[in-house]
Amino acid sequence: MLNRLKISLILAPLALTMLVGVYIYSLWYEERERRAEIPFDATGAMNRDLLKFYQKRGSFPDKLTYLEGVVWERKDRNYLSDGRSMIHRNYFYIYTKVNPHHYNLWAIPIGRSRQEASTWFLSASPTTNRRWKGGPIEVDDIGRMDGTPTQSQLGVLGLTEQIKGSSKGNDIPN
Repeated sequence: MLNRLKISLILAPLALTMLVGVYIYSLWYEERERRAEIPFDATGAMNRDLLKFYQKRGSFPDKLTYLEGVVWERKDRNYLSDGRSMIHRNYFYIYTKVNPHHYNLWAIPIGRSRQEASTWFLSASPTTNRRWKGGPIEVDDIGRMDGTPTQSQLGVLGLTEQIKGSSKGNDIPN
């Protein structure tokens, strides 16, 4: 009987320690999964990379795939629409080259946690950088997005221009 008691006194704390360890691991894993689902906006980095491409080549690329090997290192990315759009960290990016010196970029949150993020529209050139921000756009509407929307179309979608840090210009027609 004494041997059974000794084994129980050893196994009980060991089982309790394992139970606490498994519980902490499950909490950590769930938090990691939750963070992976939250959309992370990278329009600032995309803008920086597109401007680097412009400095090296003298015009903006026709497709996002052209950034590889020039600004980005070559690796598998989730490109769509023949390289004009891509999915990165739960954001869907739609790139439109307006002319060699001007581009537009949509950043639309996707995934289960898309309601927690904002939609962004960026109209940029080497000298101007205009940004609009709004609530998440419905996934069904992504296929109907205009690459060169007017200010009134942006307003209908609920996007408002972010004045701080942007330069006023006449990039977007009224």
